[in-house]
Amino acid sequence: MTFFCTYCSKDKNEFAGELPAVQRYLNSRINSVFAAAMNLGLGFLILSGEYGILEPCDPISDYSHLLLLSEVTEHSKLVASQLEDLGVKDLIFFTRPDSIDPDVKPYCDCIRVACQSAKIDLKFIYLVN
Repeated sequence: MTFFCTYCSKDKNEFAGELPAVQRYLNSRINSVFAAAMNLGLGFLILSGEYGILEPCDPISDYSHLLLLSEVTEHSKLVASQLEDLGVKDLIFFTRPDSIDPDVKPYCDCIRVACQSAKIDLKFIYLVN
């Protein structure tokens, strides 16, 4: 199955309990990619520096963790396993270019390594706004 995916967001709903991932993150990029996936009948995933791969309804607590380059190798193992468990065959990853936002580089590297390991076809869509 084909999935759209994007990385998490620093801006979060600060509700103290758990919320579905798609409601926890307060970001127009996440909302737009989610809406596009739903309109096309595709799956949607969020790459979290804390949790790995999240489905929109996965309940998560508020947290603050920016994925670091030093964590990519280990985190990509978790992500590869999660992608395999979900039956992902093709992944389209929406991201800002790391030349515009250097903080996304670990997320791009992580998804690239994970997809290579799990033999998943990966395409990047670069968002410039």
